[in-house]
Amino acid sequence: MENYVDLRKLSGAEILRLRRQVVRMKLRGRSGAEIEAATGVRQNRVSEIWRQYLKEGAAGLERSAPGRKPGEKTLLSADAERGIRQVLMDNTPDLMHMPYSLWTRQIVSDFIRRDYGVRLSLRSMTNYFKRWGFFCYVPARSAAGRSSEEFMRFMKEIYPAIVRRAASENVGIYWYGESGVEPERPYGGAPGRERVTMAQVKTARGTARFMFFEGSMTQEKFIVLISRFIRYADRKVFLIAADGKPCRGRKVAAWLKGREDRIEIFYHPGI
Repeated sequence: MENYVDLRKLSGAEILRLRRQVVRMKLRGRSGAEIEAATGVRQNRVSEIWRQYLKEGAAGLERSAPGRKPGEKTLLSADAERGIRQVLMDNTPDLMHMPYSLWTRQIVSDFIRRDYGVRLSLRSMTNYFKRWGFFCYVPARSAAGRSSEEFMRFMKEIYPAIVRRAASENVGIYWYGESGVEPERPYGGAPGRERVTMAQVKTARGTARFMFFEGSMTQEKFIVLISRFIRYADRKVFLIAADGKPCRGRKVAAWLKGREDRIEIFYHPGI
């Protein structure tokens, strides 16, 4: 059978109905293949249901379905999520008495453990970020299959040279990116509050450092980000950013002067 039933998407009542149907057919001597064709339940799941019935009887069929239903048994309450989301958007780690200048998944996890007593894995943090509308991306990955010719030329002709130079000089490579965050979603925000920009620097492997600004990015805001970015860096960094404002302008160029030993920016032509 090509269309199998995904038990994870069914309600408890629907799963119980299917389990009872499987048992009735097994009691009538039907094979696993026949039950699979009639119900859409894979044969391995048919065997599991039958073994559970033989072990516990009808009561075993009424056990809760595995996994969590959306919104149930989350480690953070809705109020806690709302509060944490707002703290991240309104502050940087140092303002929350942490020895860091930008947020990362690990730093957010440490903050939640400290202030809310809840320990979250990095995978859980990624899931919460998605719920909160925080999306980090790497332009080189996000552009796959839809890049401009100019960007592809940059990746083929210029980027490899940056990588080679970074390796020879022991320099870290990061990409700049930004995404919009709606204050009203998913939990609501202050009436009339301006749209928020999530500004981020991210390695090609996916480690992101980020902070938030109200409104669109400007040269002044970009300078704040990169100054915080290099504050705790233990070596020089190469930052790759789109060619154009706010990443490239007179104010940014003036700020970079005298900091060549700390940061160097390379500009790509845009995706």
